[in-house]
Amino acid sequence: MLDVPASGVLRQLWILIKAMRSSPRRDALLFLPVGSVIVIATNAVFQIRLNNWQGALYDALQNRDIGAFGHQLLVFLMLIAVLLLLVVAQTWLTEVGKVRLRGWLTRDLLDEWLKPKRAYLLAFAGEAGVNPDQRLHEDARHLTELSVDLGNGLLQASLMLLSFIGVLWILSEQVVFNFGHGNVSIPGYMVWCAIAYAAIGSWLAWRVGRPLIALNAERYAREADFRVSLIRVAERSEAIVLYQGESDERRHLDETFHKVQRLARQLASGIVSLTWVTSGHGWLAMAAPFLIASPGYFGGQLSLGSLMIAVGAFNQVQYALRWFVDNFSKIADWRATLLRIMALRDRLQHIEQLHGDQHRITFYETPDGSLILEDVEAYLPGSLVECAAPEDRKIVLKAGEHVLIAGDSAAAKTTMFMSLAGLWPWGDGRIGLPPRAEMLFLPERPYFPIGTLRVALAYPAGPLDHKDEHYAEALRSVGLDRFVEDLDREIDWDRRLSLEEQQTLGFARVFLHAPRWVFLNDSLGAVSEKRRAALMAAFAAKLGQCTIVSTDSDIGHHFFQRTIHLRHARRREAGAGEPIPERD
Repeated sequence: MLDVPASGVLRQLWILIKAMRSSPRRDALLFLPVGSVIVIATNAVFQIRLNNWQGALYDALQNRDIGAFGHQLLVFLMLIAVLLLLVVAQTWLTEVGKVRLRGWLTRDLLDEWLKPKRAYLLAFAGEAGVNPDQRLHEDARHLTELSVDLGNGLLQASLMLLSFIGVLWILSEQVVFNFGHGNVSIPGYMVWCAIAYAAIGSWLAWRVGRPLIALNAERYAREADFRVSLIRVAERSEAIVLYQGESDERRHLDETFHKVQRLARQLASGIVSLTWVTSGHGWLAMAAPFLIASPGYFGGQLSLGSLMIAVGAFNQVQYALRWFVDNFSKIADWRATLLRIMALRDRLQHIEQLHGDQHRITFYETPDGSLILEDVEAYLPGSLVECAAPEDRKIVLKAGEHVLIAGDSAAAKTTMFMSLAGLWPWGDGRIGLPPRAEMLFLPERPYFPIGTLRVALAYPAGPLDHKDEHYAEALRSVGLDRFVEDLDREIDWDRRLSLEEQQTLGFARVFLHAPRWVFLNDSLGAVSEKRRAALMAAFAAKLGQCTIVSTDSDIGHHFFQRTIHLRHARRREAGAGEPIPERD
């Protein structure tokens, strides 16, 4: 099921409006709806004039008055010139509104997503954290486009209703019924008929189309799963081919695509059922106003021109009232997309309370820049009772020490590594850390942003923060002299380099930044023994005062001065709460 915030649609819209009001781009965003209101209101005024012109034209035809007929043709040309200008202006405001609204929403979501630690913790947030890329890209685009289209349509329908309901009410006085005991006129007769006709259609559309909301939401989730599966095959194609796993991947893709197709068939069935209501309601609307106004025309109270004005006004009122009927499938789509966007936004804003029933490690910054572990237990992913804990209850690491984290379980060592980085908060005890700017963490696979090699090495700092000779010296220190000439070459370095080269380049980044603390998690596992020894020798020579904390014993025990032994233990309150999900 889709994980969504508990609040309703009005509450969700109000949250977005408040966020928009605090945006520095709020003036540009406000200009577009204000302009749309003015243009649509002006359009409604000229639609009334066009409807009245239609009555005058039919009267001229009925009276065979060629002079009046010619005059009405000139009036028509002036009316359509103004209406054409208004339609073009409304189209411009609509399309620009989509662009600006999407720009604001995407930037707002990116701001929430890329706040410290949130992108990582989102992976443990359940359904709302699955495939955030689709919600940030496709769902944000779809929601803003639907919002502008539906918002303009609702505004236009509302203004048309207000504009024509008075005309229809006045003309209703000329529809007189004779029941044999005198003439009877029902105040607002045609207005009540239009309301009743639209209400019946709206109720039927709601009953038939309501399941489309959940189906659309589920469909977007399954489409995202299928896209991610395709990307995974494309990115891991070498390994798949080497294992001859094409048939297995095809089977997995077939299963994932089958879910997409199943939901698509259910949606198609629902849309067909809804079309019976919307199209039938629309076709009947062609004859309904003539039938409703016929007593006035055949009774002589309405001329042909007045009848056509009444029919036009009825159609406009009925069109405005049945806006819900005509747009229910879009409304269902919009509601489903809004649920997905708000589920992501809500979960990001409350990510710090994720799995709030679990104990949490207390993190603080030490005044002397040391690293202190006090009674630390890091809960293992997916377990209710197990944790990784150092054998010593209190550990203090000073500057310049080389420390090995040893343990029988790679999961335990990785969990402790993530806890030291502040990314794995679930556990007990206290961890005192040096200033974050003095620490550098190297995972098994370093991250290199798309861009030049200079950008990749300097990350997360800017490429201009270091001189050319610093980049060259860092590359030579790790034996990658051949890349010195490629500093300004822009390619996808994650794909261009082997894992060994990536890990080696990660150490070049260490030499470039020269941090005071370096944390390694199997960061040299793909590097040959000879090169690994050379790297550590260069590290000792260049960064002798740097503290290094590593989970990788392959570096060589002689390099380390201390060892922190991890043990598997039971939580202090085993079984409390739900297990933390597994890491991807």
